[in-house]
Amino acid sequence: MSEKKDILLVAIGDSITYGYPYLPSQSWVNIVKERFNIKVFNKGINGNTTEQMLIRFPYDCLNLNPTHVTIMGGANDAFMGIGVESVLENISKMVELAEEKGIIPVIGLPTPVVTTYEENLLASYRDKIRKLAESRGLATIDFYTPFMEDGKVREELFDDEAHPNINGYEIMGEAAYNDLKLVFARYIFANNN
Repeated sequence: MSEKKDILLVAIGDSITYGYPYLPSQSWVNIVKERFNIKVFNKGINGNTTEQMLIRFPYDCLNLNPTHVTIMGGANDAFMGIGVESVLENISKMVELAEEKGIIPVIGLPTPVVTTYEENLLASYRDKIRKLAESRGLATIDFYTPFMEDGKVREELFDDEAHPNINGYEIMGEAAYNDLKLVFARYIFANNN
């Protein structure tokens, strides 16, 4: 397992990457760091839209020369009523910037929110994000499905209408761990052969 030390992950996102209302030590990102025993930079910033993530992407991701980057945003865009095409364009540009530098992008499918209007908009984002990932052969982390049961949002996993509680972040960490296992295994195999 010593080869995994070569993996350097940047997680870029908003408060749900940061770990709000807690500290980054309670975030899903920290769970990934501990489970894989790899170096990880949590670049979640509370309140960020995907446009703000794109603006800081060169500094907060590219400058760190990671092997992998997780990109997850959209909740703040949804609460601001930003259209799906703008969100998709911002995520697409981050993917392109990463790939140009040889960084492997992994796109997080945003967790649901409790409020109906914003969740309907997030559902549109998720649909387009899935299609983008499929068209480019990118891995995704499904943060959405574990928060749903019988077609309804599992409100017991939330601290408020949008942010997970400690149990929610643990579920996110488990989802990320499961989806990143194959991504990291492929990277290690490709770089050891």
